[in-house]
Amino acid sequence: MLEGRKMLVVVILVLCWTSVACQDACSTGLCRCTAWAAHCIHTNLTYIPKFPPGITTIYFKYNSLPYIDPTTVLNISNTGVSDLFLNHNEIQYIDENVFQNLSRIDRLDLSYNLLTSDSLRNIFSSFQRNSRLTTITARHNRLADIPRDAFEDFKSSERITLDLSHNKIQLLNISSFSGIQNLHLLDVSFNNLSTLITGFNQHLQHIHISNNNLYDLPDFCKYGNSFPELIKMYLQYNRIVNIVPGYLNCLEKLEILDLEGNSIFLLKTNSFHSFKSLNWLSISKQTSSYPLFIQERAFNNSKIRYLNLLRNQLMTNRINEHSFDGCDGLEKLDLSQNNFFKDEDKLNVTIAPLKSLQILYIVGCRLQNIPNVVGKYFHNLTDLFVSYNQIKSWPNNLFEETINMKALDLSHNSIQTITSKMLPKMLRKGLKTISVAGNPLVCKCELVWLIRWIHREPHKFWDYPNDYRCLNITERICLNNTAAFISVTTVTCIFICVILIASVINKYIWHIKYHIYMWRYRPKQLLDIAEKHFAHDVFVAYCVEDGDWVLHDLLPIVEEGENIKLCIHERDFLGGQLIIDNIVQHMENSRKVLVVLSNDFARSKWCQFEMSLAQKLVIDRSIESIVVVLLEDIEAVNMSKSLNALLKTTTYIKWQDNENKEIVWQMVKTSLKRQYEL
Repeated sequence: MLEGRKMLVVVILVLCWTSVACQDACSTGLCRCTAWAAHCIHTNLTYIPKFPPGITTIYFKYNSLPYIDPTTVLNISNTGVSDLFLNHNEIQYIDENVFQNLSRIDRLDLSYNLLTSDSLRNIFSSFQRNSRLTTITARHNRLADIPRDAFEDFKSSERITLDLSHNKIQLLNISSFSGIQNLHLLDVSFNNLSTLITGFNQHLQHIHISNNNLYDLPDFCKYGNSFPELIKMYLQYNRIVNIVPGYLNCLEKLEILDLEGNSIFLLKTNSFHSFKSLNWLSISKQTSSYPLFIQERAFNNSKIRYLNLLRNQLMTNRINEHSFDGCDGLEKLDLSQNNFFKDEDKLNVTIAPLKSLQILYIVGCRLQNIPNVVGKYFHNLTDLFVSYNQIKSWPNNLFEETINMKALDLSHNSIQTITSKMLPKMLRKGLKTISVAGNPLVCKCELVWLIRWIHREPHKFWDYPNDYRCLNITERICLNNTAAFISVTTVTCIFICVILIASVINKYIWHIKYHIYMWRYRPKQLLDIAEKHFAHDVFVAYCVEDGDWVLHDLLPIVEEGENIKLCIHERDFLGGQLIIDNIVQHMENSRKVLVVLSNDFARSKWCQFEMSLAQKLVIDRSIESIVVVLLEDIEAVNMSKSLNALLKTTTYIKWQDNENKEIVWQMVKTSLKRQYEL
């Protein structure tokens, strides 16, 4: 009985141990799992737990693994795990042979840890010849250098991608990686590299050396073509000043060269002529204190298909007109964020050789016109980007030949109107995308066709409806507005005409009245003065303030003494008639006119009218002459143009300066007598 109980206890213990031993991180909830991936993130684990057989990818992040030895990865040894991410685990050191039993690992990510160069040899020596490893990432660690023997025991023959970016490496000898038999891609960007020894590598195809402190272009041709398979080279954001073609032109398979963000200030003639396979080139965003200068035929290479010269402080006086000669295979060009203000003519000449161009960026270059070579030569153009310029319009025929255009960006310019001829029907039909957003379009009926197109095919317009104006204009509104506009315009014009006519009448009232009355009262056929019968000898034009002189001085001496019959309005004007009628009738019936001139006379509108009428009658030979007696000097403020003309063209008798009045009266009497009585 006792032995039976002991046997039962043993069986229970075995079952319990088996149950515990078979538990994994997924079933216990220690890690969050899917059918193929386990996420052990922020779990405070100090070891890598066991996982179900189906798990192939493990994200083991933000835990604590300062020291990794073979026991750390024991639970995943000889399993189907292919991708292992050990980021953010404060790893400082990795022991030897840690990964030797992880033969199926394809990708190992050790980024964001505290690894130093001492661990590199142990990491790579762990992988056996049967290893499937293709990618090792050790970004954001504390690697300061690459030991020459770091990869000597690396046995894998797979194509390897090695990412050592964002570390603290200052000197690098690419020959150090010769132990990696088939190194495909090397990324050492974002380090502190100031010295790069190229050495040789037979299989390297891609190299990333961007964001370092290189002042000189690395000499990859020092030992001949030591990199026969190199295709892509990224050197952007260093401090490289000069391009030495002999440092790179031995790379017969080099297709992509990125030199963005360096300090290059001069591109010499034939800088890229000897590159046999180069088809993608970027020399954008140069930071030299001198604007980039490009000599003639600098891009003399028909293999180049893509060229980026964005943001280089370029002006047309810094680009030789023949810079692009020989680059006739270019398909994509980016000249954005340079300065071609008011110099489009030279720009046209400079880019004219690029007749194979398919994509052209000239964004933010202060252009006032779209380069006319677009329509003249670039018949293969499919994409044109000229946004953020100062373009107001373009010729109607500019896009007539660009039948292959698929994308057109005219946004954020100074365009106020676009007619249907400016964007021909064939162009509109072929376009896949277009943008006119951000332009100060004037909401007139000339835009109805454009608004209808936008509403009909909104999918073609970038950013629609954001920053698009005049979207509410319709044909009906335009018709209504046209009628309203005509009505308002008519009323406004009539009102303006009335105001103008009233102003003219007010200013020239006396001249108008004079001509009206002359038209009414003037005989149809003027008689000779000698044959006319005049009712008065002299019409006296004077103001009321000078009436005493006329009645008490002039009248007794001239009329009573000399029998010269005077017409004086106070005595001779007929009652019941308009004043102006009396003036015209009596002046026309007088042989002469005597103007008694004073400042009061000059200020009087009626007196001014009488004087103007008298001048007109003399010209028309309706009266003999005008006799002027100046009672006082006329002040400048009272001197009108007609009065000034009268005094300059007529000999007047000055009353106040003559002490001997007898002489004055004799002059007056003589002037007023009939001509045949003299």
